Amino acid sequence: MNFLSPEILLAMFLGGLYGAVFGALPGLTATLALSLFIPFALFLPPEVGLAAIISLSATAIFAGDIGAVMARIPGTPASAAYTEEIHELAQARGPAFALGLSALASALGSLVGTGLLVLGSLSMAAIARQFSSFEYFWLVLLGVTSGILAAPHIAKGLVSFALGMLLGTIGYDPALGHPRFTFGNPNLLGGVNFIVALIGLFGLSEVLFQLLKGPGAKPQSASLSLKGSASRFFLEPLRLILAKGGLFLRSSLLGTFIGFLPGAGSDFAAWVMSNFQRLAKGSRETVVLAGTAANNAAVAGTWIPALSLGLPGDTLTAIVLGLFLTLGIRPGPELFSRNLNLVLEIYLIFLLSSVLIMPLVGYLGSFLVGLATRLPRGVLLGGIAGLSLLGGYAINNNPFDLYVLAALGLLGLLLRLGDYPLGQVVLGLVLGPLLEQHLMVSMIKTHWDLFSFFERPVALFLALVNLAFLVGMAWLRLRQAKRLGALEARKEEA
Repeated sequence: MNFLSPEILLAMFLGGLYGAVFGALPGLTATLALSLFIPFALFLPPEVGLAAIISLSATAIFAGDIGAVMARIPGTPASAAYTEEIHELAQARGPAFALGLSALASALGSLVGTGLLVLGSLSMAAIARQFSSFEYFWLVLLGVTSGILAAPHIAKGLVSFALGMLLGTIGYDPALGHPRFTFGNPNLLGGVNFIVALIGLFGLSEVLFQLLKGPGAKPQSASLSLKGSASRFFLEPLRLILAKGGLFLRSSLLGTFIGFLPGAGSDFAAWVMSNFQRLAKGSRETVVLAGTAANNAAVAGTWIPALSLGLPGDTLTAIVLGLFLTLGIRPGPELFSRNLNLVLEIYLIFLLSSVLIMPLVGYLGSFLVGLATRLPRGVLLGGIAGLSLLGGYAINNNPFDLYVLAALGLLGLLLRLGDYPLGQVVLGLVLGPLLEQHLMVSMIKTHWDLFSFFERPVALFLALVNLAFLVGMAWLRLRQAKRLGALEARKEEA
Protein backbone atom coordinates (compact mmCIF):
# COMPACT_ATOMS: atom_id res chain seq x y z
CA MET A 1 0.00 0.00 0.00
CA ASN A 2 1.26 3.48 -0.89
CA PHE A 3 2.39 5.45 2.14
CA LEU A 4 0.58 8.58 0.93
CA SER A 5 -2.61 6.70 0.03
CA PRO A 6 -5.94 8.20 1.16
CA GLU A 7 -6.51 5.27 3.55
CA ILE A 8 -3.29 5.88 5.50
CA LEU A 9 -3.66 9.67 5.57
CA LEU A 10 -7.27 9.34 6.77
CA ALA A 11 -6.22 6.80 9.43
CA MET A 12 -3.53 9.19 10.70
CA PHE A 13 -5.92 12.13 10.84
CA LEU A 14 -8.78 10.24 12.54
CA GLY A 15 -6.37 8.48 14.90
CA GLY A 16 -4.90 11.84 15.83
CA LEU A 17 -8.32 13.34 16.58
CA TYR A 18 -9.31 10.29 18.59
CA GLY A 19 -6.09 10.49 20.61
CA ALA A 20 -6.51 14.24 21.11
CA VAL A 21 -9.98 13.87 22.63
CA PHE A 22 -8.93 11.02 24.93
CA GLY A 23 -5.72 12.75 25.95
CA ALA A 24 -7.45 16.02 26.79
CA LEU A 25 -10.27 14.62 28.93
CA PRO A 26 -9.11 14.00 32.53
CA GLY A 27 -9.02 10.31 33.38
CA LEU A 28 -9.10 9.16 29.74
CA THR A 29 -5.43 8.52 29.09
CA ALA A 30 -3.48 7.68 25.95
CA THR A 31 -3.11 4.12 27.26
CA LEU A 32 -6.89 3.76 27.57
CA ALA A 33 -7.39 5.17 24.06
CA LEU A 34 -4.88 2.72 22.60
CA SER A 35 -6.19 -0.28 24.54
CA LEU A 36 -9.73 0.36 23.24
CA PHE A 37 -8.49 0.78 19.67
CA ILE A 38 -6.23 -2.30 19.51
CA PRO A 39 -9.03 -4.89 19.02
CA PHE A 40 -10.25 -2.98 15.94
CA ALA A 41 -6.68 -2.52 14.65
CA LEU A 42 -6.42 -6.31 14.37
CA PHE A 43 -9.01 -6.25 11.58
CA LEU A 44 -7.29 -3.45 9.62
CA PRO A 45 -4.36 -3.79 7.21
CA PRO A 46 -1.12 -3.49 9.28
CA GLU A 47 -0.12 -0.26 7.48
CA VAL A 48 -3.44 1.45 8.23
CA GLY A 49 -3.54 0.24 11.83
CA LEU A 50 0.02 1.37 12.55
CA ALA A 51 -0.64 4.78 10.99
CA ALA A 52 -3.57 5.33 13.33
CA ILE A 53 -1.71 3.99 16.38
CA ILE A 54 1.39 6.17 15.93
CA SER A 55 -0.67 9.29 15.26
CA LEU A 56 -2.92 8.47 18.23
CA SER A 57 0.04 8.01 20.58
CA ALA A 58 1.75 11.24 19.53
CA THR A 59 -1.32 13.48 19.75
CA ALA A 60 -2.69 11.94 22.96
CA ILE A 61 0.48 12.87 24.86
CA PHE A 62 0.31 16.46 23.57
CA ALA A 63 -3.47 16.75 24.08
CA GLY A 64 -3.11 16.39 27.84
CA ASP A 65 -2.09 20.05 27.74
CA ILE A 66 -5.54 21.06 26.45
CA GLY A 67 -7.20 20.14 29.74
CA ALA A 68 -4.43 21.92 31.66
CA VAL A 69 -4.97 25.10 29.62
CA MET A 70 -8.75 25.11 29.76
CA ALA A 71 -9.40 23.99 33.34
CA ARG A 72 -6.04 23.48 35.14
CA ILE A 73 -6.62 19.71 34.93
CA PRO A 74 -3.87 17.74 33.13
CA GLY A 75 -5.23 15.14 30.73
CA THR A 76 -2.10 12.94 30.99
CA PRO A 77 0.58 12.40 33.68
CA ALA A 78 3.16 14.05 31.40
CA SER A 79 1.08 17.26 31.28
CA ALA A 80 0.96 17.34 35.08
CA ALA A 81 4.66 18.28 35.08
CA TYR A 82 3.92 21.86 33.95
CA THR A 83 0.16 22.31 34.48
CA GLU A 84 0.46 25.43 36.62
CA GLU A 85 2.81 27.18 34.18
CA ILE A 86 0.79 26.44 31.03
CA HIS A 87 -2.49 27.44 32.71
CA GLU A 88 -1.02 30.74 33.92
CA LEU A 89 0.48 31.28 30.47
CA ALA A 90 -2.97 30.82 28.90
CA GLN A 91 -4.44 33.42 31.22
CA ALA A 92 -1.59 35.88 30.61
CA ARG A 93 -1.13 35.52 26.82
CA GLY A 94 -4.27 33.69 25.74
CA PRO A 95 -5.12 29.99 25.31
CA ALA A 96 -4.26 30.10 21.60
CA PHE A 97 -0.64 31.02 22.37
CA ALA A 98 -0.33 28.46 25.20
CA LEU A 99 -1.73 25.62 23.10
CA GLY A 100 0.28 26.74 20.07
CA LEU A 101 3.50 26.64 22.09
CA SER A 102 2.59 23.18 23.34
CA ALA A 103 1.64 21.87 19.89
CA LEU A 104 4.66 23.26 18.01
CA ALA A 105 7.20 22.34 20.69
CA SER A 106 5.68 18.85 20.81
CA ALA A 107 5.75 18.52 17.02
CA LEU A 108 9.34 19.73 16.64
CA GLY A 109 10.47 17.67 19.64
CA SER A 110 8.87 14.63 18.03
CA LEU A 111 10.74 15.48 14.80
CA VAL A 112 14.09 15.43 16.66
CA GLY A 113 13.08 12.18 18.35
CA THR A 114 12.17 10.66 14.98
CA GLY A 115 15.64 11.44 13.60
CA LEU A 116 17.24 9.78 16.60
CA LEU A 117 14.77 6.89 16.27
CA VAL A 118 16.04 6.17 12.75
CA LEU A 119 19.71 6.35 13.74
CA GLY A 120 19.32 4.65 17.10
CA SER A 121 17.15 1.73 16.06
CA LEU A 122 19.27 0.91 13.00
CA SER A 123 22.52 0.95 15.00
CA MET A 124 20.99 -0.96 17.93
CA ALA A 125 19.59 -3.59 15.56
CA ALA A 126 23.02 -4.06 13.99
CA ILE A 127 24.56 -4.60 17.42
CA ALA A 128 21.71 -6.83 18.59
CA ARG A 129 22.32 -9.29 15.75
CA GLN A 130 25.40 -10.41 17.68
CA PHE A 131 23.40 -11.03 20.87
CA SER A 132 22.74 -14.46 22.34
CA SER A 133 20.22 -15.43 25.02
CA PHE A 134 22.66 -14.24 27.73
CA GLU A 135 22.77 -10.66 26.43
CA TYR A 136 19.01 -10.61 25.91
CA PHE A 137 18.49 -11.82 29.49
CA TRP A 138 20.44 -8.87 30.88
CA LEU A 139 18.62 -6.43 28.56
CA VAL A 140 15.21 -7.69 29.64
CA LEU A 141 16.33 -7.58 33.27
CA LEU A 142 17.31 -3.94 32.72
CA GLY A 143 13.77 -3.30 31.49
CA VAL A 144 12.37 -5.01 34.59
CA THR A 145 14.62 -3.01 36.93
CA SER A 146 13.94 0.35 35.29
CA GLY A 147 10.21 -0.40 35.06
CA ILE A 148 10.00 -1.00 38.80
CA LEU A 149 12.20 1.97 39.74
CA ALA A 150 10.23 4.29 37.43
CA ALA A 151 7.10 3.83 39.58
CA PRO A 152 6.32 6.65 42.06
CA HIS A 153 6.45 4.10 44.91
CA ILE A 154 9.03 1.37 44.38
CA ALA A 155 7.31 -1.20 46.61
CA LYS A 156 3.96 -0.74 44.85
CA GLY A 157 5.67 -0.81 41.47
CA LEU A 158 7.30 -4.12 42.44
CA VAL A 159 3.93 -5.61 43.44
CA SER A 160 2.32 -4.47 40.16
CA PHE A 161 5.22 -5.82 38.12
CA ALA A 162 5.05 -9.16 39.96
CA LEU A 163 1.31 -9.41 39.26
CA GLY A 164 1.95 -8.80 35.56
CA MET A 165 4.70 -11.43 35.46
CA LEU A 166 2.41 -13.87 37.31
CA LEU A 167 -0.33 -13.36 34.73
CA GLY A 168 2.28 -14.02 32.03
CA THR A 169 3.02 -17.49 33.47
CA ILE A 170 -0.54 -18.77 32.88
CA GLY A 171 -0.64 -21.39 30.12
CA TYR A 172 2.03 -23.74 28.80
CA ASP A 173 5.55 -23.54 30.22
CA PRO A 174 7.69 -22.36 27.25
CA ALA A 175 10.64 -24.55 28.27
CA LEU A 176 9.06 -27.78 29.51
CA GLY A 177 5.62 -27.65 27.89
CA HIS A 178 3.64 -28.30 31.08
CA PRO A 179 0.41 -26.34 31.73
CA ARG A 180 0.60 -23.89 34.64
CA PHE A 181 -2.10 -22.11 36.67
CA THR A 182 -4.87 -23.24 34.33
CA PHE A 183 -6.95 -24.90 37.10
CA GLY A 184 -8.02 -27.53 34.60
CA ASN A 185 -9.67 -25.00 32.28
CA PRO A 186 -8.69 -25.59 28.63
CA ASN A 187 -9.47 -21.93 27.81
CA LEU A 188 -6.38 -20.93 29.80
CA LEU A 189 -3.93 -23.29 28.09
CA GLY A 190 -2.95 -20.52 25.68
CA GLY A 191 -2.51 -18.04 28.53
CA VAL A 192 -4.33 -14.81 29.22
CA ASN A 193 -4.89 -12.95 25.96
CA PHE A 194 -2.81 -9.78 26.06
CA ILE A 195 -5.45 -7.56 24.45
CA VAL A 196 -8.21 -8.83 26.75
CA ALA A 197 -5.97 -8.19 29.77
CA LEU A 198 -5.22 -4.71 28.51
CA ILE A 199 -8.88 -3.76 28.02
CA GLY A 200 -9.85 -5.16 31.41
CA LEU A 201 -7.04 -3.46 33.32
CA PHE A 202 -7.49 -0.04 31.71
CA GLY A 203 -10.90 0.20 30.03
CA LEU A 204 -13.25 -1.65 32.38
CA SER A 205 -11.39 -0.63 35.54
CA GLU A 206 -11.66 3.04 34.50
CA VAL A 207 -15.45 2.73 34.18
CA LEU A 208 -15.72 1.02 37.58
CA PHE A 209 -13.42 3.58 39.18
CA GLN A 210 -15.42 6.53 37.84
CA LEU A 211 -18.71 4.95 38.95
CA LEU A 212 -17.28 4.40 42.43
CA LYS A 213 -16.22 8.05 42.65
CA GLY A 214 -19.77 9.19 41.96
CA PRO A 215 -20.76 12.36 40.10
CA GLY A 216 -18.09 15.04 40.17
CA ALA A 217 -18.29 18.76 39.72
CA LYS A 218 -17.48 20.00 36.24
CA PRO A 219 -14.47 22.31 36.09
CA GLN A 220 -15.07 25.91 35.20
CA SER A 221 -13.49 26.69 31.85
CA ALA A 222 -15.73 29.28 30.24
CA SER A 223 -13.11 31.98 30.48
CA LEU A 224 -10.66 29.90 28.47
CA SER A 225 -12.67 29.26 25.31
CA LEU A 226 -10.27 29.12 22.37
CA LYS A 227 -10.85 32.18 20.20
CA GLY A 228 -7.29 33.13 19.29
CA SER A 229 -6.24 33.56 15.71
CA ALA A 230 -4.14 31.07 13.76
CA SER A 231 -1.20 33.47 13.90
CA ARG A 232 -1.19 33.37 17.70
CA PHE A 233 -1.35 29.58 17.58
CA PHE A 234 1.42 29.08 15.01
CA LEU A 235 3.61 32.17 14.46
CA GLU A 236 4.22 33.59 17.94
CA PRO A 237 5.12 30.23 19.54
CA LEU A 238 7.42 29.46 16.60
CA ARG A 239 9.32 32.72 17.20
CA LEU A 240 9.78 31.79 20.86
CA ILE A 241 11.03 28.30 19.99
CA LEU A 242 13.57 29.72 17.53
CA ALA A 243 14.72 32.27 20.10
CA LYS A 244 15.19 29.49 22.68
CA GLY A 245 16.71 27.02 20.21
CA GLY A 246 19.39 25.78 22.60
CA LEU A 247 16.86 24.96 25.31
CA PHE A 248 14.58 23.25 22.80
CA LEU A 249 17.39 21.09 21.41
CA ARG A 250 18.64 20.06 24.87
CA SER A 251 15.12 19.15 25.98
CA SER A 252 14.44 17.12 22.83
CA LEU A 253 17.73 15.22 22.98
CA LEU A 254 17.44 14.43 26.69
CA GLY A 255 13.77 13.55 26.25
CA THR A 256 14.66 11.05 23.52
CA PHE A 257 17.38 9.52 25.71
CA ILE A 258 14.99 9.19 28.68
CA GLY A 259 12.40 7.61 26.38
CA PHE A 260 15.03 5.10 25.26
CA LEU A 261 15.39 3.81 28.84
CA PRO A 262 12.96 0.89 29.30
CA GLY A 263 10.12 1.81 31.63
CA ALA A 264 10.84 5.56 31.81
CA GLY A 265 8.65 7.08 29.06
CA SER A 266 7.29 10.56 28.35
CA ASP A 267 6.00 11.22 31.89
CA PHE A 268 9.48 10.95 33.39
CA ALA A 269 11.01 13.04 30.58
CA ALA A 270 8.49 15.87 31.08
CA TRP A 271 9.07 16.02 34.84
CA VAL A 272 12.87 15.96 34.54
CA MET A 273 13.11 18.77 31.96
CA SER A 274 10.44 20.93 33.62
CA ASN A 275 12.21 20.64 36.97
CA PHE A 276 15.52 21.57 35.35
CA GLN A 277 13.98 24.83 34.13
CA ARG A 278 12.42 25.56 37.52
CA LEU A 279 15.78 25.07 39.21
CA ALA A 280 17.31 27.43 36.63
CA LYS A 281 14.61 30.04 37.50
CA GLY A 282 13.16 29.81 34.00
CA SER A 283 10.02 31.66 32.92
CA ARG A 284 6.62 30.06 32.40
CA GLU A 285 7.32 29.94 28.68
CA THR A 286 10.62 28.07 29.07
CA VAL A 287 9.18 25.56 31.57
CA VAL A 288 6.36 24.73 29.14
CA LEU A 289 8.75 24.63 26.16
CA ALA A 290 11.15 22.26 27.92
CA GLY A 291 8.41 19.92 29.18
CA THR A 292 6.44 19.66 25.95
CA ALA A 293 9.52 19.19 23.74
CA ALA A 294 10.84 16.45 26.04
CA ASN A 295 7.64 14.44 26.41
CA ASN A 296 6.99 14.06 22.68
CA ALA A 297 10.65 13.42 21.85
CA ALA A 298 10.44 10.63 24.42
CA VAL A 299 7.51 9.07 22.50
CA ALA A 300 9.83 8.45 19.55
CA GLY A 301 12.62 7.41 21.91
CA THR A 302 10.51 4.63 23.42
CA TRP A 303 10.30 3.00 19.98
CA ILE A 304 14.10 2.58 19.72
CA PRO A 305 14.35 -0.41 22.11
CA ALA A 306 10.91 -1.63 20.98
CA LEU A 307 11.92 -1.98 17.32
CA SER A 308 15.57 -2.95 17.66
CA LEU A 309 15.50 -5.13 20.79
CA GLY A 310 11.84 -6.06 21.27
CA LEU A 311 11.77 -4.30 24.67
CA PRO A 312 8.97 -1.82 25.47
CA GLY A 313 10.10 1.68 26.37
CA ASP A 314 6.78 2.44 28.09
CA THR A 315 3.24 1.17 28.46
CA LEU A 316 2.20 2.33 24.99
CA THR A 317 5.02 0.50 23.20
CA ALA A 318 4.31 -2.54 25.39
CA ILE A 319 0.79 -2.54 23.93
CA VAL A 320 2.14 -2.17 20.39
CA LEU A 321 4.61 -5.03 20.93
CA GLY A 322 1.71 -7.17 22.11
CA LEU A 323 -0.10 -6.29 18.88
CA PHE A 324 3.00 -7.20 16.84
CA LEU A 325 3.22 -10.61 18.49
CA THR A 326 -0.52 -11.18 17.96
CA LEU A 327 -0.04 -10.46 14.24
CA GLY A 328 2.96 -12.80 14.06
CA ILE A 329 5.51 -9.96 13.72
CA ARG A 330 8.58 -10.49 15.91
CA PRO A 331 10.26 -7.23 17.02
CA GLY A 332 14.03 -7.14 17.25
CA PRO A 333 16.88 -7.52 14.73
CA GLU A 334 14.80 -9.92 12.62
CA LEU A 335 12.25 -7.17 12.05
CA PHE A 336 14.79 -5.17 10.04
CA SER A 337 15.72 -8.10 7.80
CA ARG A 338 12.26 -9.61 7.30
CA ASN A 339 9.94 -6.59 7.56
CA LEU A 340 12.10 -3.66 6.49
CA ASN A 341 9.17 -2.06 4.65
CA LEU A 342 7.20 -2.02 7.89
CA VAL A 343 10.09 -0.32 9.72
CA LEU A 344 10.42 2.31 6.99
CA GLU A 345 6.70 2.95 7.19
CA ILE A 346 6.95 3.54 10.94
CA TYR A 347 9.71 6.09 10.35
CA LEU A 348 7.68 7.91 7.68
CA ILE A 349 4.50 7.94 9.78
CA PHE A 350 6.42 9.46 12.69
CA LEU A 351 7.82 12.10 10.33
CA LEU A 352 4.42 13.02 8.88
CA SER A 353 2.76 12.96 12.31
CA SER A 354 5.36 15.40 13.62
CA VAL A 355 5.28 17.82 10.70
CA LEU A 356 1.59 17.84 9.78
CA ILE A 357 -0.80 15.81 11.90
CA MET A 358 0.14 17.01 15.39
CA PRO A 359 -0.11 20.80 14.74
CA LEU A 360 -3.27 20.39 12.66
CA VAL A 361 -4.97 18.04 15.08
CA GLY A 362 -3.84 20.20 17.98
CA TYR A 363 -5.59 23.20 16.44
CA LEU A 364 -8.79 21.30 15.59
CA GLY A 365 -8.74 19.09 18.68
CA SER A 366 -8.75 22.12 20.95
CA PHE A 367 -12.24 22.95 19.68
CA LEU A 368 -13.52 19.35 19.67
CA VAL A 369 -12.58 18.79 23.29
CA GLY A 370 -14.77 21.73 24.29
CA LEU A 371 -17.71 19.85 22.73
CA ALA A 372 -16.71 16.50 24.27
CA THR A 373 -16.67 17.96 27.78
CA ARG A 374 -20.38 18.77 27.41
CA LEU A 375 -21.35 15.10 26.96
CA PRO A 376 -23.22 13.59 29.91
CA ARG A 377 -20.88 11.57 32.12
CA GLY A 378 -23.09 8.48 31.88
CA VAL A 379 -22.97 8.54 28.08
CA LEU A 380 -19.16 8.76 28.10
CA LEU A 381 -18.74 5.90 30.60
CA GLY A 382 -21.35 3.79 28.82
CA GLY A 383 -19.51 4.19 25.53
CA ILE A 384 -16.21 3.11 27.11
CA ALA A 385 -17.88 0.08 28.76
CA GLY A 386 -19.51 -0.94 25.49
CA LEU A 387 -16.26 -0.65 23.55
CA SER A 388 -14.47 -2.67 26.25
CA LEU A 389 -16.94 -5.56 26.08
CA LEU A 390 -17.12 -5.50 22.29
CA GLY A 391 -13.34 -5.41 21.92
CA GLY A 392 -12.77 -8.15 24.50
CA TYR A 393 -15.18 -10.51 22.77
CA ALA A 394 -14.10 -9.68 19.21
CA ILE A 395 -10.51 -10.93 19.72
CA ASN A 396 -11.35 -14.66 19.81
CA ASN A 397 -15.18 -14.71 19.67
CA ASN A 398 -14.94 -16.63 22.95
CA PRO A 399 -17.43 -15.85 25.78
CA PHE A 400 -14.81 -17.02 28.31
CA ASP A 401 -12.76 -13.92 27.49
CA LEU A 402 -15.57 -11.79 28.95
CA TYR A 403 -15.12 -13.53 32.32
CA VAL A 404 -11.38 -12.84 32.14
CA LEU A 405 -12.17 -9.24 31.18
CA ALA A 406 -14.45 -8.81 34.21
CA ALA A 407 -11.92 -10.41 36.60
CA LEU A 408 -9.07 -8.20 35.38
CA GLY A 409 -11.35 -5.16 35.46
CA LEU A 410 -11.96 -5.81 39.17
CA LEU A 411 -8.23 -6.40 39.69
CA GLY A 412 -7.48 -3.10 37.97
CA LEU A 413 -10.03 -1.34 40.17
CA LEU A 414 -8.46 -2.74 43.35
CA LEU A 415 -5.00 -1.70 42.18
CA ARG A 416 -6.21 1.83 41.41
CA LEU A 417 -7.89 2.13 44.79
CA GLY A 418 -4.62 1.10 46.43
CA ASP A 419 -2.64 3.52 44.24
CA TYR A 420 -0.74 0.69 42.55
CA PRO A 421 0.46 1.59 39.01
CA LEU A 422 -1.31 -0.28 36.20
CA GLY A 423 1.45 0.46 33.68
CA GLN A 424 3.86 -1.79 35.58
CA VAL A 425 1.36 -4.67 35.32
CA VAL A 426 1.42 -4.37 31.52
CA LEU A 427 5.22 -4.17 31.43
CA GLY A 428 5.42 -7.27 33.64
CA LEU A 429 2.97 -9.09 31.38
CA VAL A 430 5.21 -8.36 28.37
CA LEU A 431 8.66 -8.67 29.94
CA GLY A 432 7.94 -11.62 32.26
CA PRO A 433 7.67 -14.29 29.53
CA LEU A 434 10.72 -12.82 27.73
CA LEU A 435 12.79 -12.94 30.92
CA GLU A 436 11.75 -16.54 31.60
CA GLN A 437 12.41 -17.60 28.01
CA HIS A 438 15.95 -16.20 27.83
CA LEU A 439 16.78 -17.45 31.34
CA MET A 440 15.63 -21.01 30.62
CA VAL A 441 17.31 -21.16 27.19
CA SER A 442 20.60 -19.95 28.71
CA MET A 443 20.42 -22.37 31.63
CA ILE A 444 19.57 -25.38 29.45
CA LYS A 445 22.43 -24.56 27.02
CA THR A 446 25.01 -24.39 29.84
CA HIS A 447 23.61 -27.17 32.06
CA TRP A 448 22.62 -24.70 34.78
CA ASP A 449 25.99 -22.97 35.01
CA LEU A 450 25.32 -19.49 36.43
CA PHE A 451 28.85 -18.25 35.66
CA SER A 452 28.09 -18.50 31.93
CA PHE A 453 26.01 -15.31 32.25
CA PHE A 454 29.25 -13.38 32.87
CA GLU A 455 31.65 -15.09 30.45
CA ARG A 456 30.81 -13.16 27.27
CA PRO A 457 32.18 -9.55 27.24
CA VAL A 458 28.91 -7.90 26.17
CA ALA A 459 26.92 -9.94 28.69
CA LEU A 460 29.33 -8.90 31.47
CA PHE A 461 29.06 -5.26 30.39
CA LEU A 462 25.24 -5.41 30.45
CA ALA A 463 25.34 -7.06 33.88
CA LEU A 464 27.46 -4.15 35.15
CA VAL A 465 25.03 -1.69 33.53
CA ASN A 466 22.19 -3.35 35.45
CA LEU A 467 24.12 -3.04 38.69
CA ALA A 468 25.10 0.60 38.03
CA PHE A 469 21.53 1.50 37.10
CA LEU A 470 20.14 -0.15 40.22
CA VAL A 471 22.64 1.57 42.53
CA GLY A 472 22.30 4.94 40.76
CA MET A 473 18.50 5.00 40.85
CA ALA A 474 18.47 3.90 44.49
CA TRP A 475 20.91 6.70 45.34
CA LEU A 476 18.79 9.29 43.49
CA ARG A 477 15.65 8.09 45.27
CA LEU A 478 17.38 8.41 48.66
CA ARG A 479 18.56 11.94 47.83
CA GLN A 480 15.07 12.89 46.75
CA ALA A 481 13.59 11.49 49.98
CA LYS A 482 16.14 13.44 52.06
CA ARG A 483 15.34 16.69 50.21
CA LEU A 484 11.63 16.22 50.75
CA GLY A 485 12.25 15.49 54.42
CA ALA A 486 14.37 18.64 54.77
CA LEU A 487 11.68 20.77 53.07
CA GLU A 488 8.98 19.40 55.37
CA ALA A 489 11.19 20.08 58.39
CA ARG A 490 11.69 23.70 57.28
CA LYS A 491 7.95 24.14 56.80
CA GLU A 492 7.29 22.83 60.31
CA GLU A 493 9.90 25.20 61.76
CA ALA A 494 8.42 28.16 59.86
